[in-house]
Amino acid sequence: MNQLIFDFAAQAYPGFDKFLGTANAELLHVLQQQHGQFIYVWGQEGSGKSHLLQAWVAQALQAGHRAVYVDAAQSPLTDKAFEADYLAIDQVDKLNDDEQALLFAVFNQFRNSGQGFLLLSADVPPQQLVIREDLRTRMGYCLIYDVKPLSDQEKIDALVSMAAARQLTIDADIFAYLLNHWRRDMDSLMQMLDTLDNYAVMMGKRITLPLLRQLLKQQETE
Repeated sequence: MNQLIFDFAAQAYPGFDKFLGTANAELLHVLQQQHGQFIYVWGQEGSGKSHLLQAWVAQALQAGHRAVYVDAAQSPLTDKAFEADYLAIDQVDKLNDDEQALLFAVFNQFRNSGQGFLLLSADVPPQQLVIREDLRTRMGYCLIYDVKPLSDQEKIDALVSMAAARQLTIDADIFAYLLNHWRRDMDSLMQMLDTLDNYAVMMGKRITLPLLRQLLKQQETE
């Protein structure tokens, strides 16, 4: 699916208000107040980079700008990028040679005109990217931020809040156990909350630590 569509509803993307934790307060301020023409964010998988890029695009769309979000692992970067006022490219390390050349040209157009904003993301800082050297040089113009993941306690608090929003009472100790016996990124944890909720309904039981252990044992055998 080509995501270079300017009338894509901003509501399809999460907002900054849904970004969890406090460790990235400065970065959130920079993105919300639009400080800096070029910004590069990096961090481990599951740290929330995609959320930030999508929220940034949603904010620009709501303000009436031509804003585009591209996940380079799933969608091609095309010449339509030149038409954007705000361009967010997720997983920039997945761009092929032609797309890297295109991004280099976009950098030059935005920089020379003084118009247009660019937000890039990857799992590693720019100096560790395997990309063409002139593009890496352009990334030197970026403000660079390391996206800090949630602490364990913040993850547990977030899961407790999500459960409460579903009118589920789940002891925090259950989520602490989940953190130590399951994948630790928030996407996987939230998916497991869905699975656990459905499993409890199917089994006709309330959510307890033994029920979670039973579910995780089944997951391991699948």
